[in-house]
Amino acid sequence: MPAVQDAKNRRDAALQKWRRELRLFQTLPHGSPEWEEQGRAVEQARARYDKLTAEYLDILTRVESSKHGAA
Repeated sequence: MPAVQDAKNRRDAALQKWRRELRLFQTLPHGSPEWEEQGRAVEQARARYDKLTAEYLDILTRVESSKHGAA
């Protein structure tokens, strides 16, 4: 199931990026221009993680459906 593993790897990488962006965000002075910019980066990273999680779950659902359909 390379497609499943690839999707999981993409999701895991997106989670790590979101965590890194969030950690950086937490170190910046509240309300500073950098804080605002980093807040947007956190939102983008979270949106990408959510998208890749949905794709991963869709792939898992298709795999499970094909297993039950073939039986």
